[in-house]
Amino acid sequence: MNNHQNARSGLGHYLQGIQHFGITVDNMEKSMEFYIDVLGGKVAIAGDGFVGEFLHNNLFQKEEIDAYSQGIDSRRLGVPDIRDGTKESLDVRFVSFGNTVLELIHFRDAKLTPNAPNVMDKLPSCVGYGNVPHISFHVKDDVTLNEFALILEEECEKRGIHVACNRIITVKSEEERKKAAAKYAAFKFWNDPEYFVDGLSDSDFGSFHGWSLFYCKGPNGEQLEFNQVTRTAKESFMRAQQEYNEANGTKYVWNPVTLEGFLKGE
Repeated sequence: MNNHQNARSGLGHYLQGIQHFGITVDNMEKSMEFYIDVLGGKVAIAGDGFVGEFLHNNLFQKEEIDAYSQGIDSRRLGVPDIRDGTKESLDVRFVSFGNTVLELIHFRDAKLTPNAPNVMDKLPSCVGYGNVPHISFHVKDDVTLNEFALILEEECEKRGIHVACNRIITVKSEEERKKAAAKYAAFKFWNDPEYFVDGLSDSDFGSFHGWSLFYCKGPNGEQLEFNQVTRTAKESFMRAQQEYNEANGTKYVWNPVTLEGFLKGE
């Protein structure tokens, strides 16, 4: 991997990094409440009722060709009909989280409002499946990730949004999961005495030392991750960011306060 790591990418100098991650949502109203009111995102651009032959082809041409070659209706491959607005249409929300953007897309009956359910069924979101995406939110260094998982569940429950954060121990029911101690709410790649877990916390984490995360499902069943990057892991990410900048002519910086402290050796 090191040979590739230090080489200039063929087309990397054309890019400005990743602009957004996108997910198709079943319930736009609950999705907006979760990503804006709960997680604090800000709407950048929003639009409803997009239709048209050009847009349809732009989004679904590969599936349309596959359907034609197989002699089947493209709907069987997950394609809604947004060609002329007589059947279905597309709603879009771009939500900024400062360092990147999340796009929410929603296909619904053209005669209904954006609060209508998505016209296509949900697919499995387990990351064990090929091509299944997940969205990871970067939690601030001074937040205890274990406690944040419990706060997130509590806030969502108040709003009628079901979000269940995975625990790192084996449980066989929701009741067991909810009763699990806070130290089991996040996978911490370092020895934190307050959240010490036998058989884990005293392991040698190598370059992952300082990484922490938990997984949960969002309001549409989308796979979410919340993670922290501290200690050795932070140094590695900051080094890679600097290498990317040097190779591609970009000027990305880590959190400025964090970067200042890092340069001072804090």
